[in-house]
This record gives sequence, C-alpha cells and structure tokens, in this order.
Amino acid sequence: MRIPEWLRLFRKHPEKHLFSTGDLLQLTEQRKDVLLVELTRLVKSGTIERTARGWYSNPFYPPTPEEIAMVLRHPSYISMEYALSFHSVLSQSTYTITLITTRQPYIYRRGKSVFEYHQITRGLFWGFEKMDDFYMAKPEKALLDLIYIRLVRNREFSPHGLMSLIDDMYLENMNKDRLEKYANIFGGKTLKIVGETLRRENL
Repeated sequence: MRIPEWLRLFRKHPEKHLFSTGDLLQLTEQRKDVLLVELTRLVKSGTIERTARGWYSNPFYPPTPEEIAMVLRHPSYISMEYALSFHSVLSQSTYTITLITTRQPYIYRRGKSVFEYHQITRGLFWGFEKMDDFYMAKPEKALLDLIYIRLVRNREFSPHGLMSLIDDMYLENMNKDRLEKYANIFGGKTLKIVGETLRRENL
C-alpha cells in the first residue's frame, strides 16, 4: 500500500486511536511479513508513530496518555495519585500517570508524559473499572494501592508524609463501606492505617 492509501485507512477509523498489528493484518489482509516492512517504512517516514511494541497511533485521531498507558505495559490500570486526582479526591494535580500492573515495575517517559508502573500480586489486582479505552481504579482502591505501595511495602513515604498527603484529600468523596471492605482484603498494616485515618478524619 502507498502512503495515501494508509492515510485513507487511518482516517476512516476515528473510533480507533491505537491499532495493533493484528488490527492492521485484518484491515489490510496483507501477509504479516509484508505488513511489518510497510509499518517500519511508515514509522521511519514519520507518517505514523509506533506507540509500543505491536501498537501504532492513529495520526488523525491520536490516543490520550491514558490510552497509551494501557499498551505500554499490559495488564495494568491507573491508580494511586493520578486516579485520586481524576476522581477529585486528591486536591493537587499530578502529571505522572501512576499505574498498577502484575508485571515488573517500570518507568516510561514519552515526550512530556511519564508513566510509572508499580507491581502488585494477582490477588490484589482488582478494584478498577473500564472508562472509555482505559482502566481506572475506584477511588477507594487507588488510596489503598497508594498506602500499600508507597508506605507499607516500599517505604517511600513516612507515616507523617502520608498523613500530609491525606490532608490534601477529600475523603468524604469516598464510599466508606467500600473502603473498609477493600482494606479488610489487604489486611495487615494497610488495614490498620485505614482504620486510623478514618478515626482521625471522623468518618
């Protein structure tokens, strides 16, 4: 296919912000080896951008950073500070997209965007929902992921530092029953910190 034909194909699919190699094999009906050569040519010419291994951005309807986050490391969901800000629980804005994955932790930098992936066990990989083309933690799970990863496991925060961050949160925007239910699944120190926080905030 020539470049104008490729551009017509991408323009015809405004609903697709990201194309996998499989998507393009189906749409073009080309052999895989031929398709990969053509995609390499398109990337080198600047016609399209290779977003991640096996994924390409639609040049006319580019993906959002949240959509890109889903393919950089799969499976994953957005959580912690970014999710709390998204849900209007954390009052301060955050520009690093914080995510949870069952794979190895990693930090990706793409232009002005930073994607910070934190590993968690499969037993704690839940508490998120699909929103458009990305997965977002419920606010209660985002807070628990934050406490567990930043304080309990990695000790990136001191207890005082965590409380200082919580002071910038609107915890009344959370579902208390869900928070307590989720905290019981985490158990241990995470459950204890949540209980102390709820008593401190008179919730």
